[in-house]
Amino acid sequence: MLFLDCLYFLFIEPLQLLFEAIFYYAYKFTDNPGISIVVISLVINFLVLPLYRRADRLEKEQADKKLRMKPWVDHIKATFKGDERVMILQAYYRENDYGITSVLKESVSLFLQIPFFIAAYRFLSGLKLLQGVPLGPITDLGAPDALIGIGSLSINALPVLMTLINIVSGLVYSRKGSIKDKIKLIVIALVFLVLLYGSPAGLVFYWTLNNLFSLGKNIVASLVKPRQETKAVNEGNKENRGGFTVTVLAGAVLAVLTGVMIPSDIIVQNPTEMTNLFSTDPHSPLLYILSSALIAVGTYMLWVPLFAYLSKEKVKRFASCFLPAAAVIGVVNYIAFNKNFGTLSNKLIYEGTVEFGAKEIIINLIADIAVGAVMVFISMKWKKVIKWVTVIALIAVLMLSVMRMVAIIAFVSGFNYNYRNTADDVSVPMTTSGQNVVVIMMDKMNGSYVPYIFNERPDVAEQFDGFTYYPNTVSLGKYTNSGTPCLFGGYDYSPDKMNARSDELLVDKHNEALLTMPLIFRDNGWKVTVGDPPYANYQWTPDLSIYDEHEGINAYHLSGVFNDDVPALANAGEELEIRLNRNLFCFGFMKSLPYALQSVAYCEGSYGYLNFGYSMTFGYTWHIQNGILESHVQEAAVLNSLDRVVDITDDPENCFFVMANGTTHEVSLLKEPDYAPDVYIDNIDYDATHMDRFTVGGVTMTMEGEGIFFLTYAAYESSMESCIALGQWFDYLRENGLYDNTRIIIVADHGFGMAQFDELLIDGMELDAESVNPVLLVKDFNSTGFNVSDEFMTTADTPSLALHGLVEDPVNPFTKNPIYQDIKSSGVFVYCSEENNIYFNNGTRFNPNGNWYTVHDNIYDDENWTQCQGEPT
Repeated sequence: MLFLDCLYFLFIEPLQLLFEAIFYYAYKFTDNPGISIVVISLVINFLVLPLYRRADRLEKEQADKKLRMKPWVDHIKATFKGDERVMILQAYYRENDYGITSVLKESVSLFLQIPFFIAAYRFLSGLKLLQGVPLGPITDLGAPDALIGIGSLSINALPVLMTLINIVSGLVYSRKGSIKDKIKLIVIALVFLVLLYGSPAGLVFYWTLNNLFSLGKNIVASLVKPRQETKAVNEGNKENRGGFTVTVLAGAVLAVLTGVMIPSDIIVQNPTEMTNLFSTDPHSPLLYILSSALIAVGTYMLWVPLFAYLSKEKVKRFASCFLPAAAVIGVVNYIAFNKNFGTLSNKLIYEGTVEFGAKEIIINLIADIAVGAVMVFISMKWKKVIKWVTVIALIAVLMLSVMRMVAIIAFVSGFNYNYRNTADDVSVPMTTSGQNVVVIMMDKMNGSYVPYIFNERPDVAEQFDGFTYYPNTVSLGKYTNSGTPCLFGGYDYSPDKMNARSDELLVDKHNEALLTMPLIFRDNGWKVTVGDPPYANYQWTPDLSIYDEHEGINAYHLSGVFNDDVPALANAGEELEIRLNRNLFCFGFMKSLPYALQSVAYCEGSYGYLNFGYSMTFGYTWHIQNGILESHVQEAAVLNSLDRVVDITDDPENCFFVMANGTTHEVSLLKEPDYAPDVYIDNIDYDATHMDRFTVGGVTMTMEGEGIFFLTYAAYESSMESCIALGQWFDYLRENGLYDNTRIIIVADHGFGMAQFDELLIDGMELDAESVNPVLLVKDFNSTGFNVSDEFMTTADTPSLALHGLVEDPVNPFTKNPIYQDIKSSGVFVYCSEENNIYFNNGTRFNPNGNWYTVHDNIYDDENWTQCQGEPT
């Protein structure tokens, strides 16, 4: 990060965040960018009016002081020369308390305007929402106004109007000033004309409104007799020095909490996910903590204290009481009221909605009021005590932050930020004369969606000719870290069996599972290829080194290596960099607030940023998405590139290919009916007129309603997109003589519970079996037609299905147990713990306190489910 970037995050970014937040809510309520600009101008001007009034008084103080000093300064300059003149002038300036700070005070208004101008310029000049939007005679707020046309020459009228208003405002302000002062103000106005002449009309419109406000303020000020309060202010400053120190200390607590502690807490849970692998130059996530820290310091230790310092004495006293209370409340809110809303993406967007029940809000509000009242009481009664309270709070958040930072440093020190292979390196051999086995794990794809997908798209159903669909399938774990091992390694790696091996690390058992099928196929003479083995070596970006010592197994990264082929990902690195640099602080700020305000600060996942506002719930629920979810698009790019990576050979040597893909995990709304990503998606009309597609065989899949997860459409559409892409790949295999001699297994590690099927809501238990009902589709060699089997299956059957008839009595190379294990008749254990993060749940056993269930024969029969009392033995 460059030094200028640091200065920007420190001084300008806090102001830009303020601009963005005001514009976000103004636009949300008015749906009009022009009116939203007016709102920004009014809010910002009224907000900083006390500052400018104080700045004007400071400038007047210095102007009066210079005027009083002028006769003697002129006399000294006329009487003395050289070094003697300099020494006498310096002595005279010191005697009158006139120094470098006095010179700065003469231009304090200008110094205040500069950061606000830069923030407004950066925000409005780059706001895509303004492009093509008219306002009165202005046809496009996103371009220069070009209101005056003389032949082929266009003149921008708005900057000229802005300058004229600025000059008039300056002349009113300096009506009693010298000619030199008036010339200076005119020159400044002309500088702004040059700077803004070619700028978008929206930005110039905003600055014109500011100048109008300034003109009105100066006219009012010229009519009102100024108050003589300099002495009182100066005395108040001396009296409140201790209070200002408390204000700064409390600001430091909030800065560390929101800018360091909470961001580092997020990153330490998943450092890889918080690394911008879309960037051409991926770097340590620690740099994002630096940017969030600078924004927080700029907010709480620069701008807030500056506002307090330049405000009236009452405001200073209020700040010295309110800020310590806000700091301690922020710590309490994050530590004691840190509610989880599901998986958090690298854009700091929750998988679930940020909402609270009335009871939760009331309890949190009572706690915050109680804490705040105690802090305010201490602030008013014992000022020295409150100083030590804030010091202790600061030490506490610093210590917690350091602990997290040490953990992040330990992780990133050995992390490789670059992929080991490119798209051109990937080679998946498939034979036309021998046999192929392909296992594709579609992460979190619901098996129950299949009939609805094929009902809506018969053309896709035809492409799945030869497959058998197993709706009565259960995964043995609710999440990837507990559901994946048995899918790759069989029943030896079910959660209960892995826990029974309590003297071995989970990561080692997980790696064994990922190696099981590849080693068995390799040892029986097959060519083996692996793609994106999930959580290999317990790393979010798979650590392919687990295959290095096993000759004959080729492993590749697939996710992310095809990004260059996707236009939608052209700016993915730049956008994610912007989000990570700003949203970590925004997330920390949100988490420090009371429950009643958190959803307001969350802004439906955009944190007030409309330029790249990825949000499934902006404006509506379920049907609208603003922005592209890059993580979804890069996963879908892998499915669309499968034909590119296949290396067709007529060598009779058999080939095995196993891969995982997250298109159905990183769910996203898609433009219907083509099911393609787009910058802005509005499926309201299509969904309303095609609701009948969600009823098949008399069973209606619930898509909307109270208590229903808002990602239902996104999950369904992502599954549809995946089936379309796989169907196209199957056609490619047919065209190249590879389909009939290939066994294909499409399976998920778990499902996605969204309460969409009443028959999967198990009575008497807090279990939505949709979350453990993964897809299982199997096509055998030379099979035809599409069949449905009600046989009870589990994800742990995958190795058996892959090896069936190809390897005689296959044995697990690590446990030496047979792959074929007939244990389903007596029921299987299903693990449903919510602790699913590999960076924490990485000891020797899965948390035994999670919910355990048994199920047998038919997952749709409530009688077949039993909740275990404790961990199975």
